[in-house]
Amino acid sequence: MEGSNKKSNWFLLLLVSFIWGSPYILREIALESFSHDQVAAFQVFLSFILFLPLIFKNLKKLGKNNFIPLILSGLTGNIGPSYFFAKAQTLISSSIAGMLTAMLPTITLLMAILLFKNKTNIKIIGGIVLGFAGTLIIIFSGESHGTTHIMGVFYVFMAMVSVAASINIISFALPKLTGTEIASLAFLFVGPSAGCYLLFTDLSAPLMAENFTNSALMLALLASLTFAGVMFYNRLIKQSSHVFAASIAYLIPIVAIFWGIVIGGDHISLAQIASIIIILVGVNLTHR
Repeated sequence: MEGSNKKSNWFLLLLVSFIWGSPYILREIALESFSHDQVAAFQVFLSFILFLPLIFKNLKKLGKNNFIPLILSGLTGNIGPSYFFAKAQTLISSSIAGMLTAMLPTITLLMAILLFKNKTNIKIIGGIVLGFAGTLIIIFSGESHGTTHIMGVFYVFMAMVSVAASINIISFALPKLTGTEIASLAFLFVGPSAGCYLLFTDLSAPLMAENFTNSALMLALLASLTFAGVMFYNRLIKQSSHVFAASIAYLIPIVAIFWGIVIGGDHISLAQIASIIIILVGVNLTHR
């Protein structure tokens, strides 16, 4: 891969990592007033509203050959992660949920090999192993691992399975569409469904909650970050590789630590610094 493209891929990877490493704390605040399914539905529906101009622009690209993959992309890339992460964060902290996304590259690669007959090599496997090892250090350094609940971990795992399926669908089943076209048209199918769900859910409790304003603001920010993140991430998938794109899961824990320091007053340890270095080496190997 040419140097200019590699720099562009790294820029997108870092940008999306920061964008997608931030919603965990926003979702945690939103859950103070809203239920997990309401948070997930609002995240998808408000993102759909933001995508409407692009949906109308790209509607002509919708055809019988990409209809089913786009529906599956919307379900696995938007509905699934929104629901499972919201549910997980009722059981575990936002930082732990972010750290556990280290499972994504391994799941993505295994899915690509098993379902799409994708080939791999020792460098990619080595990068995945290094990245996962670095993230394990982050998870089990300090006291954070003591708060992890087994069901919370399970729901994060399900979110990662969902995202991995979406990555592979975009990489192998939608080769003729750009990342922007995929992102907008996928929301065409899941956005209205989320809106319909909200019409039949009880919003009286959130409206009466003491911190409703803050929670509602967090939902708006969550949707905005989802919009930006999906746009940039799909672009990254299309112009790099599914494995490199999945390496975002190794950088999200770093963002979680950042927010922990800035907002929560946490202190980064030497073990966490070492793990960040290991993670970056692993990500670089997957890109070779």
